[in-house]
Parts: sequence; structure tokens; C-alpha cells
Amino acid sequence: MRLHTIFIILTNLLIIISCNSKESENIQHNSVLNTLKDTINTYKKQNIQDYDISQTLEDTLNEVTYDERRNSLKLKVLDTIKKSKLYFFSNPHVKDLFQMTIEPGMVKNSKAELKIIAADYKVIYKQTFDAFYFIRGIYEPDTIPSTGGQLAYEKFMDNYWKSITLNQFEEYFKKSYENFYDHIYPLKKDEYETIEAWKDIIIDKKFLNEVLTDSSINLIDITCFYCDEGGIMMGYSNEQKKVVTLFEHD
Repeated sequence: MRLHTIFIILTNLLIIISCNSKESENIQHNSVLNTLKDTINTYKKQNIQDYDISQTLEDTLNEVTYDERRNSLKLKVLDTIKKSKLYFFSNPHVKDLFQMTIEPGMVKNSKAELKIIAADYKVIYKQTFDAFYFIRGIYEPDTIPSTGGQLAYEKFMDNYWKSITLNQFEEYFKKSYENFYDHIYPLKKDEYETIEAWKDIIIDKKFLNEVLTDSSINLIDITCFYCDEGGIMMGYSNEQKKVVTLFEHD
């Protein structure tokens, strides 16, 4: 029942009570006031409870759930990490700055970002991804059991990742972000000829034609930060004045 409706009902009761004797009026008046207070307090409590429940449900729905390996990861970035490298990309004569940044926080849920900044300081490309990218490879051992079937494999993998020490996580993470640019590949011009054979997976065919006719365009391949393998090939379109994805691949 809405609060204003409650007031109307109780007000009517007060009017009725006012027609009784003085002594009866005082008794009934106090009773109604107490009832009014109790009703309002109950309403407020119910309203707060409803809010708390809805807020809890909303928080639960928005909560990101990780698998056991990632959820148990204790590795933390204390200070912002930045790694940069120069590539010929949007301009054949002046290199662009590729800047990778990892934000402070728990690696299991902190963020990283890759920016491409042109010579005029304009950000021409930006991609945000999970910092977990830098640690995910540690969960893949160099060798796995060749006998025992699926159960033996699962038991081995479970024991393997649980045996990894914090020091090993830290060393792997550092090596991974230090070698970040090993997974960005500028394509050589003589490799462009093979691209035409991939017409079926080309995302922007207009840009493909531009790549094949404009020798000033430099293509680059960037690994997929969310996939186990694959990446995207992209370049800067002089016609569209922006970075364009040519295609995605496994």
C-alpha cells in the first residue's frame, strides 16, 4: 500500500473519532497515532528491505565469475606498468607510438590497454583487455601425461596449476609483459599479395582494395587478447582516415 493512501485512511479515522466524547477521543486519538507510527515504520522498513534485496540481486547479476584457477590467483600489480614501441603504421615516413598499459590491481580482474598514438599525439586506436592475458599461458605445462585417459589428464592439470608458486607467477607475468610486442607483427610488403586470396573472410573489402593499390599502407597483425590463438590484421585507411580491421583469423 502506498504511503499517501495510508495517510488518507488514517485521516478519515481521525475525523470519525473526533465525533466521539472528549475522553473517548483522547484514547482513540492516541491509539490511531500509535497505529500511524507503526504503519509508517513498517512501510519504511519494508521499503528499505525491498531496496536491499533488489540491490543485492543486481550486484549478483553484475558480478563476474571466474574459473577456480583465475579466481584463486593472488598476483597483484602494485604500480602502473607501461611498455612502448615505435612502428611505421599510419604514416610511411613517421613512426607511431604503440603504448601498452597495465593498471594496478589484482591480475585476475584488472585491465590492460593498447593505444596507438600518431605523431600529432592523436590516439588513432585503443583496445582494452584483461590483464589476465599476461598470465594465462602459465597454466599450460610443457608436457602432459600420454596415458591414463581423461581422468588422469584432469588430475594432472589440477595438481599442476595448484603447485605453481607466487614467485613463479610473478616471474612469468613480468616476462610476459616485457615480451608483449613479440606478438605484434608488421607485415612485409611482399606478403600483401597473399591477402587477396582471403577474400571470404575480409571484413572491409573497400579497405582491401585500398591496401592492394596504395603502397604507402602498412599492415600489422595483433594477437587476440581474449582467444587462445589467432588475432586481427589491420591498417590505417588514408581514405577513411581511421584504423580499419581487414580481417580476423584463428
